[in-house]
Amino acid sequence: MTMAFLLTSVTGCSRSSEEASAAETVLRELEAIVATCAAAQGPVDTMRTARSFWEPFEAGATFRAGDWVRTGPEASARIELRGGGRFELEERTVVMVERPTPAYGGGTGGAVVALESGAARGVLPVDALRDGPLVLRGDAGRQVELTVDAHDGPAEFRVTRTANSMRLSVSRGRLMLSEGAHRRTLDAGNWLEVARGLEDAEHDGPPFPASLSPGVDARIEWSQDLGIALAWKPLDGARRYQVQVARDLGFTQRVVDTQVEDQSFTFIPPEPGMFVWRVAALDARGQPGESGFARRIYVDRKLQRALLIAPRDDYQAPDDTAARDIVFAWQSVGGEPRYRLVVARDRNLKHPVLVLEGSTQQVVLPGLAPGEYFWGVYVAEEPPTPLFQKARRLVVPATPGARGRGGLANPADL
Repeated sequence: MTMAFLLTSVTGCSRSSEEASAAETVLRELEAIVATCAAAQGPVDTMRTARSFWEPFEAGATFRAGDWVRTGPEASARIELRGGGRFELEERTVVMVERPTPAYGGGTGGAVVALESGAARGVLPVDALRDGPLVLRGDAGRQVELTVDAHDGPAEFRVTRTANSMRLSVSRGRLMLSEGAHRRTLDAGNWLEVARGLEDAEHDGPPFPASLSPGVDARIEWSQDLGIALAWKPLDGARRYQVQVARDLGFTQRVVDTQVEDQSFTFIPPEPGMFVWRVAALDARGQPGESGFARRIYVDRKLQRALLIAPRDDYQAPDDTAARDIVFAWQSVGGEPRYRLVVARDRNLKHPVLVLEGSTQQVVLPGLAPGEYFWGVYVAEEPPTPLFQKARRLVVPATPGARGRGGLANPADL
């Protein structure tokens, strides 16, 4: 009897030890993840740590410290960084994701992005860097930390790599840069050369025009007499602007390359398809400076009504979402419309719990109370035009001890 009890106890302890070891292994695997792929289009590959070959990957893939990612011609990939923030890699771009070294990152949190070639557009939401700052690696191991201030709102930026430089430009918000004892701020419309860190950084480059309309990834219905108005913010002292429209993000297949004096240009697409546009201001010598962020325009034969981006339909939020921000995003329909986000408890959106109206294509809700929701976006006209065929479902689970913030949002975020 006693021997049987001892054997049972030993077996139970052994099983508990094995389960604890397995749990620790899973935890280490999760902790090793630096980023995930949220979307991928075209030929995209990764080279894993300690491997010497490239292999294709798809949306949902995870990346660990030391993994490389590259995009091919006419390809793109959106990388979500652990702890917050994201990058959209443009075509022919190569990056590596890592953990920061203690000398720069102050620990093992955050993520390092080393841009080897090409260009990437990034977004840093407010209070998103829970595990540490986002770090850009330049030449000779120089590392620059990127953060945002809660009062300035989210920051959108672009990093462009050439053989001799790495330009960091901001299109929205303000980036706070730091490297050791050196500090800088970079406002929207400005850029900085950061390949050699902040100590040897050149002065801020001249401002570049900020694109206004159409919105990001606008979808417009094709017609024989279609003209798309491209508009941007004027720059003080700029007398002319260079407008470029191409069929690819690398602007190798240009459809338009012209100079104008006004702050707008009417683009007449020759046929349906995807087009990309950007604009730069000319200096006193007639040379173009840094161009504004490239924007895609999708000219569809028939206007789509499935323009909601995130969250996806039937999205099950993480357990602690009631205390976190939820990002709602959608595509543009062209022009300068106002949008109306509706969040409701019913699938027909007849009894909304929240209605927000504004001109941007994204809104951040600072937490939703646990429960089931449905949401959709309309063009705020009479009658309202839906950007969806059916409302999307969202579930925020109840977590013991966690309290939501009542589903409130700041209308200024729209």
